[in-house]
Amino acid sequence: MLYKDIEKRKRKIKLFLRKNPNATYNQIKRILHIKIEKVYLGGMKEAFKDSGIESPRNFDKKTKEERRRIIINCIKENPIIGGHTIAKKTKINPSNVFKNIKEAYDLAEVEYPRFKVKKSKEQKRYEIISQIKNNPLITAKDIKEITGINLYKVFKNFNEAYKQAGIKNIHSKNKELIKKQTDIINFIKNNNFATQREINKGCKTHVQEIFNGGIFEAYKNAEVNFPYEQLKLYGIGLKEIRDRAKNFEDEIAIKLSGYGKVNRLIRTKRGVADVIFERKNKKAIIEIKDYKLKEISISQINQLNKYLEDCNCNLGFLICHEKPKKDSFIIGKNKIFILDKDRLESITNLM
Repeated sequence: MLYKDIEKRKRKIKLFLRKNPNATYNQIKRILHIKIEKVYLGGMKEAFKDSGIESPRNFDKKTKEERRRIIINCIKENPIIGGHTIAKKTKINPSNVFKNIKEAYDLAEVEYPRFKVKKSKEQKRYEIISQIKNNPLITAKDIKEITGINLYKVFKNFNEAYKQAGIKNIHSKNKELIKKQTDIINFIKNNNFATQREINKGCKTHVQEIFNGGIFEAYKNAEVNFPYEQLKLYGIGLKEIRDRAKNFEDEIAIKLSGYGKVNRLIRTKRGVADVIFERKNKKAIIEIKDYKLKEISISQINQLNKYLEDCNCNLGFLICHEKPKKDSFIIGKNKIFILDKDRLESITNLM
């Protein structure tokens, strides 16, 4: 179905094509929010013609046989051409019309050059040097994967290759270190409030071992101000925050003792549970979180579930200042509820 305001959209497309003669269907769709077939029944070909511009591409669809014939003729004209170059030159992927590139060579009655064409030593040197100049941190393994050339069969060692490239040699250990440092710096630039734990998880490393100054040096090298305020809010290493959390745990434990038996800080196979609560021969495991500026996350839910499994118990509670929208979870046979500090009596009803 064509657009109702077709003439208006045609004007937009013609203006766009005149300014961008190499525009594609997807660019028109993304930038103008217009589907070309809803304006021109003849598609891009008709759009270019209506704009008075010579089309940069042939929009006539070729049959499979026509595409095969084009590739065969290309091989006959260039007997040592490779599959990648064929695709680039003809705009046709050989693998879409032939079983493999050798089949195309056989039909063109040209000897397949896999073993015939060899790169000279100078060509190999040139390719390796180009790769090093493009990426000084590249490894011999990377070069082999990209070019198919073994660096150590062309150069005595990496030092010689770096010297030929006019670049100061970087030791393999330093390469790995620089790569990891670069990964961390880029991660911080994209995540300005990243914590040490988030960096380590995101980059699969240990920031405190990669930078002498740890996370502080990483932020400095990333040219991002370290989020000291966030450090304060989340209570990392601040005594007053730890004390506040302990006071909150004590407060909740005292209130719980009014409803049943409270056992504090019980060690399980996989950690220490804040409270194991018992009432009328029934048991529940309770975790107390003094979070004021962040919600309970799935990691806390999973940790409590591990305590339930370790203690052969199927009921758990997370107590916090304000419960989130999703306040109940069922994991296998285990049930977990999140309650705010003013609804502790709900525990007795749920038990």
